[in-house]
Amino acid sequence: MKNKIYALFGEFQNAGITPHFHETFSIGIFTKGGCRYKIGNKEESIKSGEIRIISPYELHQTFEGKWEYLHFDIDYDLLLNVLKDIKQNDIEKFSLNMKLKNDLLRKKAFDLYKSLNDEDLIFEESFLNFAKGVYVNFEKECLIDYQKSRLSGVIEFIYNNYNDTALSIEKIARIFNLSPYYFVRSFNKHFGITPHRFILSLRVEKAKRMILKTNENFAFIAQMCGFSDQSHMIRIFKKILGYKPGILRN
Repeated sequence: MKNKIYALFGEFQNAGITPHFHETFSIGIFTKGGCRYKIGNKEESIKSGEIRIISPYELHQTFEGKWEYLHFDIDYDLLLNVLKDIKQNDIEKFSLNMKLKNDLLRKKAFDLYKSLNDEDLIFEESFLNFAKGVYVNFEKECLIDYQKSRLSGVIEFIYNNYNDTALSIEKIARIFNLSPYYFVRSFNKHFGITPHRFILSLRVEKAKRMILKTNENFAFIAQMCGFSDQSHMIRIFKKILGYKPGILRN
């Protein structure tokens, strides 16, 4: 279970300014400062004491700010299955309130963070308590799903070929008999992000998983995830996430 949860606690400034998404639930517990950000088409501000929850594949970016927060990436299926146990029936899809203030959930989040270095039984109990706090803020059953869009064929192609360093807008447009201009315009209109940024965000997500779940060196991971080299991967990580990939192994 632990390998399906990643936690990071630290200070950031103007991080995540490039539109991007995560394949996991991204939960931030803000402890100092704050920032302005955008999720989908909605702009918000968040400050110390508040919690921000971003669903998988939900496009978001930060505009400005300086903050300290505890950040979790939690596997969608892991959280879904625990919530099913709590609810005692099937939940096919779900999302959470985007922003909330809940002191009890904040405490449970830090308990979970501390338990990541404890034995499994303590960790599992902490995660269950945290999930119960999340369930209280259950809003509706939905999940942003790129695969079901009218451009699902293009998305499937990108997912199958994101690690191709020769992947380009021209190449994708040609395969789907589209002009590059029409392809970029349609993709951006439908998803709110350009194909190029979508591909970079996906590569970062895949690289992040490899860094967390394997002992492979960064040069190999960069190659496997479609970056031109290790330096390119580090630069894109910093631009999209606000930190360098090395922090994931500290």
